[in-house]
Amino acid sequence: MKKVMGLAAAGLLAAGTASAGTLTVANSDMTMGGGVTAGYFYVTNNGAGQNTDYFTVSNFVIDLKGKSGIISYKASFGSVVQPDLLEGTLSKSSSFGLSYGWVTISPVEGLSIDAGKLTTNIGYELYHTYDNKNYTFGLVWWGQPVTYPGARVNYSVADGVDVYAEYTQDTAGSVFTVSPTDAYAVGVIGSMENVSYAVSYFDYNKTKNLIDVVLSTEIEGFELGLNFDYQWMDDTAKKALQNAGATSIDDTAYGIALYVSTKVDVFELPVRIEYVNDGSATDAAGNVVCDGIYGVAGDSAWSFTVTPTYRPSANTYVRAEFAYVSTDKKGFSDDKGNAKDSRTVIGVEAGFLF
Repeated sequence: MKKVMGLAAAGLLAAGTASAGTLTVANSDMTMGGGVTAGYFYVTNNGAGQNTDYFTVSNFVIDLKGKSGIISYKASFGSVVQPDLLEGTLSKSSSFGLSYGWVTISPVEGLSIDAGKLTTNIGYELYHTYDNKNYTFGLVWWGQPVTYPGARVNYSVADGVDVYAEYTQDTAGSVFTVSPTDAYAVGVIGSMENVSYAVSYFDYNKTKNLIDVVLSTEIEGFELGLNFDYQWMDDTAKKALQNAGATSIDDTAYGIALYVSTKVDVFELPVRIEYVNDGSATDAAGNVVCDGIYGVAGDSAWSFTVTPTYRPSANTYVRAEFAYVSTDKKGFSDDKGNAKDSRTVIGVEAGFLF
């Protein structure tokens, strides 16, 4: 499905590119943070009539949070660009506004209730480009939920182990001919020994379901992360595809992303490798009615991304990126409209966090 906005949660599991400070506002219970990032990128097979290179302000973000008694809040607003490997054009822009925000009530120790525009607890990659080791968002991220209005109940069942349940109105786009009206999710987030984990089930009403597993650890100077998704269609979605002419439907898919990063002084080398097995829905003549749950062309796709990063200080960075994605059928096109089965992204992003 097309991602309208991005995040993935288990925020404790994915380390950001730099460490920002915070500003405490006088005579208030509010602290402020955020960041500004910009870059230049060259993209192959970006679509007919599209530029092959572009400059972008990928983030201009202000984060606010505060607490008084049992009530706290968190909000983020600004202009955010989330360049993903599958999007038809990577030079997209975002209007200035609220990205996400919620109020939390904590009536007793270990229990909290969030309500507002939530960030999802699904996935490894987080909302802003500077929250992630790589600039571009990946194939697995593309098939996951992002932000949505709703409520979430969190409960700490043991030291370092939290469970949650949520009801949301996540109606963001779908690759199917029917869109969800609401969604439900349950999950557990915690750590054991030196491994952090998050296991979640997410149910888009009348469209699809997914099981998401995120693991992260550090071994001998290497930060390791793994994100695995298994997804399947609901009967309502399959019926809609049949009504649209599909006679053969592959109703399951899975994706796996491996993240590896190592540091030497102020330099870091993050690598992401992904594979998605998707399938599609076709009519009696073999024509594609729907590209499948992840929306990749053909039955599978893979990607490789490497992002050498230099951090001159705790809250600044400069990084280059090389990303390559390939599908087993031609799902991209060049500036003349010729079908292609791969895309390459090369560029540089710099960021200042505060």
